[in-house]
Amino acid sequence: METNLAPHSRLSEKAYEAIKEYILTSDIEEMLPGSRVDEKQLLVKLNMSRTPVREAINRLVAEGFLQVVPYKGVFVAKKTREEILCILMVRATLEGMAARLATHNFSPEDFDTMRQMFAHFSDSSLTEQRFEFSKANIQFHEFILERSRCGTLIEISRGLFDHIKLIRFRTSAFYPRLKSALAQHMKLVDVFEERDSDLAERLMREHIEESAHYVDEWEKIHGDSLAMDVR
Repeated sequence: METNLAPHSRLSEKAYEAIKEYILTSDIEEMLPGSRVDEKQLLVKLNMSRTPVREAINRLVAEGFLQVVPYKGVFVAKKTREEILCILMVRATLEGMAARLATHNFSPEDFDTMRQMFAHFSDSSLTEQRFEFSKANIQFHEFILERSRCGTLIEISRGLFDHIKLIRFRTSAFYPRLKSALAQHMKLVDVFEERDSDLAERLMREHIEESAHYVDEWEKIHGDSLAMDVR
């Protein structure tokens, strides 16, 4: 029996990973938060039968990445302002602790590695390079999480990262946030190098909590259209 189930399980897992990646990284209109998921298009795109794709969709619904609207279909989940703020506050707490734990685990080479992640960015180029900056930002935070060497903390935080990727926030409207984030990253590396765990935890929390301010700014400009990208 296990032999027969294994191929099916692999297909379902493959569909899950592909659809989730498509949701979290695609900038096309069909996969933005609030958009309806076209199951037929997914079947063609993934070249799979309906069963593994539906199983993957059900799993993504359970995890909060998709939502079912009765009589209308399945949609990419759209976070409310309150949900976004909750995610940011929990993330600030977890990553603040990760920064504290990681402070004494960094090697001398790690400081150069972190600085190199942002070496090709400047204040004047951030708006044009916002998507590249987003990727470097995630890489930076995941690097710190890894150096915390706390498996439970890493697992929970990565789950939050996926939900953060789902939140599409038009960062080009908030150039000051990009500029301050770059400066804060560099300051954090300096603090890590000084082995100041108390300050590292505080700065990391403040760095993430600052995003909450821009949630409110977005709401002022766009009303309740909180389709955000805080990557």
